[in-house]
Amino acid sequence: MIFFQKSKCCVCAKDLQALKLRKSYRCKMCHQDVCINCSENRVKVQIPQNQLYAKPNDFVKDFNLPQRVCDNCFRDYSYYQKLIQEYGLKWNTRSLLQSKWIGKQERKIKIQIGISESDREIIDKDVITGRSEAFLFNYSLREFITQCQEGYDQTYIRESIIKVLQLFVTHYPIIGYCQGMNQIATILLCVSDEEGAFHIMNYIFKQIIPPRFYSNSQGATLIGYQAELYFLKTLLKSLNLQNFDQLSNFLDVSGPQMLLTLMLQVLNTSSLLVTWGEMFKRNSFIPIDQAIILSLVQASRTFDLTKQGIIEEIGKNIKYSDLSQIFSKEGAYFTSFERQVQIEQYYSQTSRSWVNNEKLILFRLKKITNFDTEEILEIQNEFKKYCMESRSVSISRHDRQSIKQSAQLTDSSDDDTDYLQNLQIQQVKLQKYGINKEAFLDLMEQFHQHQTKYQILDRHKYELVFNLFDENKTELLDFREFLICLSILLRGSFEQKLKMFFTAHTGSSLKDQEFQTLLSIIIPQDLQSQDEYQSFLKRIYKPQYSYQDMLQVSQDPFVSDNEYKRERSQTSVIIAQSLNHIKYN
Repeated sequence: MIFFQKSKCCVCAKDLQALKLRKSYRCKMCHQDVCINCSENRVKVQIPQNQLYAKPNDFVKDFNLPQRVCDNCFRDYSYYQKLIQEYGLKWNTRSLLQSKWIGKQERKIKIQIGISESDREIIDKDVITGRSEAFLFNYSLREFITQCQEGYDQTYIRESIIKVLQLFVTHYPIIGYCQGMNQIATILLCVSDEEGAFHIMNYIFKQIIPPRFYSNSQGATLIGYQAELYFLKTLLKSLNLQNFDQLSNFLDVSGPQMLLTLMLQVLNTSSLLVTWGEMFKRNSFIPIDQAIILSLVQASRTFDLTKQGIIEEIGKNIKYSDLSQIFSKEGAYFTSFERQVQIEQYYSQTSRSWVNNEKLILFRLKKITNFDTEEILEIQNEFKKYCMESRSVSISRHDRQSIKQSAQLTDSSDDDTDYLQNLQIQQVKLQKYGINKEAFLDLMEQFHQHQTKYQILDRHKYELVFNLFDENKTELLDFREFLICLSILLRGSFEQKLKMFFTAHTGSSLKDQEFQTLLSIIIPQDLQSQDEYQSFLKRIYKPQYSYQDMLQVSQDPFVSDNEYKRERSQTSVIIAQSLNHIKYN
């Protein structure tokens, strides 16, 4: 018998009032109070691997004996025990669950590939220092991970995580390493080996994570994540919940822990695996959003969301059966169309904010470009005039036909519905305040009528540049995208230009001939005629160039000694004049 700190049983919600002597217990897994009728099962609780740093389970006196747990934890435990047995889950061992999630992956990948020193340091900091240990996960995942890692040395466990993360960063240098990826890699190594864990992680980021979610573009860091957060807040508001303000503030603070780690810091093991399973089945991020909404709606009825550390509590009462029921309903909480409209609206609203000449906007634009405030204002003024006089949110007949054909190619039985929805989404995209591709190409032609030391790019190359900076693929560049593009094209360093064009052509590697063509575009013509340039080409020669190879080339003495910088005085004037010219032609 104990004196209770909580008022209700965590399972049946029976009153457990303080100072009343009633037979009840504290669950040895989730540490919640539970009545005797809801805690008749016992399981073996895992001993933490890292005894030095692990938070001790004060409620377990003998880890060798089965411990009493609540019915919620027993259901969770039973679910993942069945998976461990059925799929043979074991640390760094390929299991059948990987094939169920993403199908068979036959391609072999070299694990040891060089990465930059900075990326290596960040990964080591998050793994070698213990930030990926099982004890740092929630009460349920801690048990699951510890069981999968049983019998393996801590050094071997850390090395496995590091290899997966290094391989991922090598293949996604533009994204790089973000905190939380180490936790995702840890879970994946519980269902597959290093190569398989990379394949699953690669699949998640290529097929499931929304576009620009981990964006590190200048002035729009994590804008995809921000758009998802905007959508979730809009949806919660439409549910007319009494404590919406509390929920909104909670999302602002805890959103990264929920979204960037795909809910693994919130849900228990069974709920997480059911959610991820649905995510892979649908090939969509929507199950993550649905799990977040369900968790927040239930939490709003039970918890005070203003308290610190509450995110560790809200997932304890989420049952995987509740999630399965939500996933089985078509359009539960929202449809894919409604979600996309809200996200596109967020992008459009954000794009319009960049033409405001407020001090904060100007400060941010100055920080991410090579233009000073006066130049930004001059270009911004002409850009705004151009958009005001030429802006149109109508969709051409050709575009309408393309959308119609796209709708007819879907599996939907209602082609007209698909067509109208795609039309509406495109209409929202076109609310973006910006300059279209043709105007951009005309502007570049106008600018190059003035003499430059660079070889003039053909229109096809400029189209690649436009597509690179059109982050939301709307066929429009907003002012931020436009200004950054001009900043790099006209005033950027060799390394900035090389990064930009490299990314425009590929996300992985370039053949030697392709890379030489790239160099011929961004190195001044007068330098290419020098003998030193040919020596430079021989010195850097590789059959194939990775992103890291490209960074090494940018450090070559030939580059650093001949770094070309455009005269600043007339650039903004020429841009403004060119914008004014295309406006009236």
